Amino acid sequence: MGLGIKTRIKSKIKELPIINKFAYAKQLFAYYKNENRNSSFGAYLKDNIKNIVIVGKKCNKFKQITKLISIVKINPTNNFNFFYSIDENKTLSLRNRILDNYSIDYSWVVDSYLNENNVLSKLKMGQFTDIITKLKIYVRIARNTFSSRYKQDVFSEIESLFKRPAEHLHEALQRILFVNQWLWQTRHKHNGFGSLDLILENLYNSDISSGYITKDEAKQYLKDFFLVIHDKCWFKSTMLLGDTGQIIILGGMRDDLVYHCNDLTYLFIEISKELKLPDPKVLLRVSKDMPDDLLKLAIECISTGIGAPLLSNDDVVIPSLIQYGYECEDAYNYATSACWEPLVVGNSCDQNNIQTINFCEPFIRFIDSKDFVLCTSIEEIKKAYCRYLSVYINKTLSRWDKLVFEEDPILTLFNPKILNTGKDITRGGAKYSNLGLTSVGLATVVDSLLNIERLVFQEKRYDIQELNAIRKNNFDGNEQLRKILDNEKEMFGKDDSRVIALTNEIIKFTSNEFNKHRTNLGGRYKFGLSSPSYISDASNIDATFDGRKANMPFATHISGKNGLTPTELINFSSQIDYGENRINGNVVDFFISPSFIKNNADKVLTMLKGGIKKGFFQMQINVVDSKTLIEAQKHPELFPNLVVRVWGFSAYFKDLPKNYQDNLIKRAIEAELS
Repeated sequence: MGLGIKTRIKSKIKELPIINKFAYAKQLFAYYKNENRNSSFGAYLKDNIKNIVIVGKKCNKFKQITKLISIVKINPTNNFNFFYSIDENKTLSLRNRILDNYSIDYSWVVDSYLNENNVLSKLKMGQFTDIITKLKIYVRIARNTFSSRYKQDVFSEIESLFKRPAEHLHEALQRILFVNQWLWQTRHKHNGFGSLDLILENLYNSDISSGYITKDEAKQYLKDFFLVIHDKCWFKSTMLLGDTGQIIILGGMRDDLVYHCNDLTYLFIEISKELKLPDPKVLLRVSKDMPDDLLKLAIECISTGIGAPLLSNDDVVIPSLIQYGYECEDAYNYATSACWEPLVVGNSCDQNNIQTINFCEPFIRFIDSKDFVLCTSIEEIKKAYCRYLSVYINKTLSRWDKLVFEEDPILTLFNPKILNTGKDITRGGAKYSNLGLTSVGLATVVDSLLNIERLVFQEKRYDIQELNAIRKNNFDGNEQLRKILDNEKEMFGKDDSRVIALTNEIIKFTSNEFNKHRTNLGGRYKFGLSSPSYISDASNIDATFDGRKANMPFATHISGKNGLTPTELINFSSQIDYGENRINGNVVDFFISPSFIKNNADKVLTMLKGGIKKGFFQMQINVVDSKTLIEAQKHPELFPNLVVRVWGFSAYFKDLPKNYQDNLIKRAIEAELS
């Protein structure tokens, strides 16, 4: 049984400064073994250690990058319609934490160009010129070495990045890929793409109307683009295979107060539906003003079981971003970080995944203390818990108040609004410099408090010491009580005024504590009610009064249990207060069986349209039944392409660790009770 009281500072991405080749090899192997589970570190080390080069930290970041560009091995993907190459064995050393979980401004990559006359920065201009020069040489070498594999215009399309704006759709896609490969090569993780349907719209329309390409040719380009992005998934993944952060944003309200979508919006979703790949991820910005047929297409894609697109409700998200302090234009043009956390593109160095706060850690500290058993009312318990929560939050955030990111010429170079300030993106060049945290354990705390109130203070069936002793013993010999606690009618996710009020009370208190802190660059903190850590951060937490046994997972994002219907969960989530700083991703997460969504497509459409109007923040849906998951766990060879939604990404079920598979099976069974 875990102690559950040790405060742990964990970040989603564990990119630590590299000490030597051996350390980097261990890090690479940690990714590599996700896809090649039978491999050994010794064999991997023997085959790769001679190829690993870490550009030293004695030279400045500009020189590190130019040297890296000079030494990487050019090893393109097998897709001959686009050039894309990453050499995972060559990397940069880091002194500080790198800024990632980010999306650069790809509209600039498409609509502008990269040369000495067009880069207007006052910041170390000569050194930026060196980077541009090295990139040109790299392209020349790639052309000379691999031109026979590609149409010659593929390399011309890359070279145009240094001369002029893009003129055609294929050229724009190739330039995006070329820039993207250097983000991965320079150790940035979770690299998003932003609103590609809007970024590519003009070139697509021009190519189609002029007859330069057909719609079928455009669709094939986009399919190839998906396949190239999917390449080296093992290297791009972090905590689990498939967790790459390669997210494409589609549709959305703009500051003209009109919902914008186009042919490409539909094409991207159709391709996702047809390919059924877990990666790249697709997020659709939805609104009550969106076309019905677009939402129908999204449902058809979701019904394939790939968990995409994730739905982000502009009618709630955008006003919340503006209230937080983002300017209207930036809020209307938001993308997201790795999974779901809203992110301003092009003028921010917001880092939205620095850590997960665990509402249950201070709760366990509290109920293990003498303060708990001395409480004589539920109000005293709530006040005492908030004192412990305050200490926990302030201790956590204080560790980040002086966070300094690695200097970042690459992100600065590809964000022109930042470049023109004359400052690096991590040294005050960005308009916004906020830090975001995710969270777990809120449902456990809410349900525990409701159960204590009823059993101890209302019905007086247990005194507080007796109930706590049973919990501390992990409910051994008291399974009937555990089931009672686990199946209470009042629970997180219920459309119940008391549940909603208690949930909002705790997050309001948390919000106030967050507002006491500022980042190293003067930015603010923010948090959300979703996190990838619902299993890992529960693994050392003792049993709790919601009937959860020691070390068992927390609820996934905003979700229910034991037959709670999606409609009720949507109603609940729509009454949560997402104001102030509670904007860092709030995902409603539930299961629907394939047979239900197939036979009730109109009802699902009505449910989603109603949920958008009522005001859920974000939503993702797993479409799979428990029988399929159980069989896939027993016989993975029979289900090689079964895709499921995990936290903010999709993955092949067979690639997931058993504890994640077990959790998905449990949740599917519970959903089938509704």
